[in-house]
Amino acid sequence: MFPIIFLDIDGVLIAYPEGDHTPPQFTPRCVDAFRSILQAVPGVRVVLSSTWRLPRHVNRLHEQWLAHGFPLSLAWDGTPDTREDREVSPLYRRGLEIQSWLESHPEITRWVALDDERLAIEPIIGNERCIFTNPARGLTPDGAERAIEILERRLTGNP
Repeated sequence: MFPIIFLDIDGVLIAYPEGDHTPPQFTPRCVDAFRSILQAVPGVRVVLSSTWRLPRHVNRLHEQWLAHGFPLSLAWDGTPDTREDREVSPLYRRGLEIQSWLESHPEITRWVALDDERLAIEPIIGNERCIFTNPARGLTPDGAERAIEILERRLTGNP
């Protein structure tokens, strides 16, 4: 089965230097780091875990995605939207959504999460398969290299 990248957009593909309030656009150096993962790991697919997967943001996502040469088919799926589920703690929502997606896809054993929300993810799925970014810097070449190592290790089992 193909490997999966759970992808957040803000703070990963878009770096937000302190005080920068420009309209969100993918940061070229972050895109380059992301592209290096795609080139190094054949067949990788993206599952969007970002709020950019939601209807109010999807047009902007498609615009940015295509502007950087990514085919729409690369974004294979999205994690479930649990915002209306009162049983889901907002504090851990991102981690719970990733966990839910993994439970629905037990055939997926190679995956990594790229995100800047450590506190929303780490308590739920741990950190062994996560690259946590600094939102001011976004995804870096070092983070991309660690993601490639995780995807190539062929770790088995889901959290």
